Amino acid sequence: MLKPFPLLLSLLLLPVVPVKALSPFSAPAIVAEDSPDAQIERSIRQVTVKITSETNRGSGIIIGKKGSIYLVLTNAHVTRGATTLQIQTHDGQTRTASIAPNSLLKDKDLALVEFSDTRNYPIAKIRAISPDAELDITVTGYSAETGQYTTDNGKIEQTRDRPLREGYSVGYSGDIVQGMSGGGIFFEDELIGINGRSAHPILSNYIYEDGTKPTDAEIQQMRAVNWGIPLHTLLTYIRPEILSAYNLPLPQVNPDIETTAPTGYIAKLETKAKGFTVRIDSTSGGNGSGVIIAKKGNIYTVLTADHVLCENKEESQDAASEPCPDHTYTVVTSDGKTRNIEKSTIIRQEGVDLAVFQFESLDNYPVAEIANYNPNTGDFVFAAGFPKIGQNPSKWLFSGGTIHDKEGGLLATRQSPLSTQQSGTLQSVASLEGGYELVYTSITFGGMSGGAVLDSQGRVIGIHGRSEGAGGGKIQLGFSLGIPISTFIGLQERLKVKPQLLTTAQPQVSQQQQQEIIQAITGVIVPNTNAKADIWIERGGQLWRLFRYEEAIKAFDEAIKQNDPDNVYLAWYGKGLALGELGKAQPAMEAFQQAINTLPKREDLKNFHSSILQKQSVVYRFLGDFSKSAGREREARENYEQALTVINQAISLVPNNPNSYNEKYAVLSELKRYDEGLAAINQAINLAPRAAWYFNRGNLYYNQQKYDLALSDYNKAININPNYAKAYLNRGNLYINQQKYDLALSDYNQAIKINSDFAEAYNNRGNLYSDLQKYKLALDDYNQAIKINPNDAEAYYNRGNLYSDLQKYDLALSDYSKAIDINPNDAEAYYNRGNLYSDLQKYDLALSDYSKAIDINPNYARAYYNRGILYSDLQKYDLALSDYSKAIDINPNYARAYYNRGILYYNQQKYELALSDYNKAIDINPNYAKAYLNRGILYYNQQKYELALSDYNKAIDINPNYAEAYYNRGILYDDLQKYDLALSDWSKAIDINPNYAEAYNNRGILYRLQQKYDLALSDYSKAIELNRNDAVAYYNRGVLYAILGQPEKVKIDLQQAAILFRQQNNMAAYEKVMQILQQLGG
Repeated sequence: MLKPFPLLLSLLLLPVVPVKALSPFSAPAIVAEDSPDAQIERSIRQVTVKITSETNRGSGIIIGKKGSIYLVLTNAHVTRGATTLQIQTHDGQTRTASIAPNSLLKDKDLALVEFSDTRNYPIAKIRAISPDAELDITVTGYSAETGQYTTDNGKIEQTRDRPLREGYSVGYSGDIVQGMSGGGIFFEDELIGINGRSAHPILSNYIYEDGTKPTDAEIQQMRAVNWGIPLHTLLTYIRPEILSAYNLPLPQVNPDIETTAPTGYIAKLETKAKGFTVRIDSTSGGNGSGVIIAKKGNIYTVLTADHVLCENKEESQDAASEPCPDHTYTVVTSDGKTRNIEKSTIIRQEGVDLAVFQFESLDNYPVAEIANYNPNTGDFVFAAGFPKIGQNPSKWLFSGGTIHDKEGGLLATRQSPLSTQQSGTLQSVASLEGGYELVYTSITFGGMSGGAVLDSQGRVIGIHGRSEGAGGGKIQLGFSLGIPISTFIGLQERLKVKPQLLTTAQPQVSQQQQQEIIQAITGVIVPNTNAKADIWIERGGQLWRLFRYEEAIKAFDEAIKQNDPDNVYLAWYGKGLALGELGKAQPAMEAFQQAINTLPKREDLKNFHSSILQKQSVVYRFLGDFSKSAGREREARENYEQALTVINQAISLVPNNPNSYNEKYAVLSELKRYDEGLAAINQAINLAPRAAWYFNRGNLYYNQQKYDLALSDYNKAININPNYAKAYLNRGNLYINQQKYDLALSDYNQAIKINSDFAEAYNNRGNLYSDLQKYKLALDDYNQAIKINPNDAEAYYNRGNLYSDLQKYDLALSDYSKAIDINPNDAEAYYNRGNLYSDLQKYDLALSDYSKAIDINPNYARAYYNRGILYSDLQKYDLALSDYSKAIDINPNYARAYYNRGILYYNQQKYELALSDYNKAIDINPNYAKAYLNRGILYYNQQKYELALSDYNKAIDINPNYAEAYYNRGILYDDLQKYDLALSDWSKAIDINPNYAEAYNNRGILYRLQQKYDLALSDYSKAIELNRNDAVAYYNRGVLYAILGQPEKVKIDLQQAAILFRQQNNMAAYEKVMQILQQLGG
């Protein structure tokens, strides 16, 4: 028995009969020359070809020509299994053909066949858009049975948004016979698709591309018609190089996206959102969305965007200035039921793009929970609604993204204010006017206006309304914009509605739920099929929103290749944005410059031109910051000057954009031109008194040490926006500077309360706790900062400092090294790790780190200073002197550098230079006790005892617990034979430092001279106990034992003294002791 597979194939596809013998060419039926369709009939016949292989017969259409090579479109099942192909054209000529390999980006029942011929054959006219239903068509092909050209008329009966497997999405009527597979579907003389599946198959194997099956009712509808593949599908999935080589048109596609089927937590959120989201349809043909926010009895209240119900607001933000168009509206609830919206129930508010309306129903619909709080930058959000993309019916979309906090969002938007432009449906690309303050990355489309902006718990935090647009409002490129729910709360009395479910709590989601949200966002599918430049630009913008920057660059490059003069500047601009996000500053700068170079010279593009210049300024400033962090001050200044040049150009184009003045303030601050910076930020405040501008002016005042003015501005920023976490953070920093630790702690706590993921606030609070010696709390905060941001180099650095203070050196070393791994240009981290290595006596490693810190920052005075100390300890005095001098050159008020250089000069017996350095250190810091002590020692050695005594006294006045000062003053008093004072000072030194061996030894000498032998013996013994290598103490105790008449003990101590003196290379003392031992017979 034969297997049924060939029969099955013939039932699913247009039958392709086995070839028995090639039949002679037969002319098709003649159409009268005077028929109005004669010319069309002739043109479509001339592009239709017969395709024959050793096993199959089918048809095809000539769609392109490249030199003498013709391109024919047919079905893949026509050519499947063939080893040789023959193509017969309308003139009866037959030649061998070959399949174009790998011609499609995706598996479809399509094949491209090439043949070579020097004769001139017509090429089909191609319609690049998807065919509409009810379109009258002509189908063509060659009958497999007769070999004759065959046509029939029909109509497009069905079109499918969800194609069947292999690309079938057009259902049509008409008589299709065997052999017509691959033949054309024409609208007049335009090719709109090719035949593929005939009506009424024996088996109904209809399956969608995603693997799901239609319903039984849908299958019955599908069976009644033939199914073809639209030419739009070919143009979408053909490889770009073939499309270009044969000069085929780009398809007309929409900037659609695909989302993966929700599961787990996302599925719960989406189901919840679907329940309270409604679709609002207009008789204009557009639609919008809305949110059920209240129910009273059978009356439901819906919150939406005003321009959904008053469509002239697409042209003007002022709702009261013009009457709304006379459209009628219906509301479609989650169960698919439709109800009219009574205009009498609509309430709107002038100046704010919000409106409410009511509908009545006995059905039970869920009411949305409202969350009134200020979201933080990076929080997850979802936009929910019913986008209407192109001419396709509206569909549900639940689009995830992240949001900016209020102040950050106002800075992130491209223009301020933005113009409002029509975008084809009830979605417009628009401004911050109308109450728009939410800025987020969720991908949105027309029809989603009025839908909810939801937080990660599915609670409504805003109403979506617009997207940033470009290219005359035709292309989305930027962020989505919404109105915060706080605006609605403030208007609830005027809108005569009160939300039923209201909370102010921040969202609480688990780590697992956050991971599911991230997967949902990153799993969005952005097509990469053939498209025109404007679509590639929108795709690039979508990928940019999804943080897929490398893919975004590829999309923008596709648009750049097409070099459409109307929009190529947008592609360059988008590429610059994506490169900037990747930290590729120089390529980003070049892309922005190309955007300017290709910008059409039109008055309406001045705002956009100014925006590009703003971005250039930001990149130059970034380059300046990078150069400064690497110690390249000249290069940094050049970049800041460049930034200033371009931001001034931006302002000259658009003088009323506060964002530009804010950027100018930032640049001037880096140039330390504070007065000009103040003028710039004042202008920003005059144009728009935002919290962010007061915050920045506060920073400017803080850097100028004008703390009262800074405090006033931080307070103003907080008054304007009580949820401005950064303002609390910086005010806390100011309070730290003023040593108002309780106020600082309160502000850090508030910043963290507002934003529990504010790593910098935890870090700064950790620093405060560390300064207050609350080490456990400090460690907890550093750990939390690192948990929030594992790449927070500063938190690792600070935790390293804490571990170092706690003598947990291994942990400190690990943290410093981690900070350096994250930021290889962190000179402070190298410096502190160098200090740690020095303490651990790993001098080579310490030297390497100090040198690296200096390489990064050649003006790092402290690094030179500490390397100088290290060189001094290693007895490399010339290098030490050079480093101390360099530190002083960099910082002429570096008192410690003068002090240590003074010590070096003193040891080199360059007493005048030493004295000069000690004097300078004291001039700089009149409370520098160590400098007074060392100058006192110098004066003592110069026998300037009054000056020495004065310095010792000053050192003790400054630091009453300065044991070394008491010790040295005691020596001076002893020389002056003021023995009681000497005794008092050495005793005080011992009280302060009970381990001060030298003080015990000197006091012992004094006790011996006073014949207080027991006290002397006690002090000598204590000195030896503290320092077993103290040769002088052994010698002095030996002498005392001689006085006490204990010769054996004398010999023991003197012998030990001799051994130590010799080991210490003090040969004079050694020889003296040996002479005494010889005299004693030892």
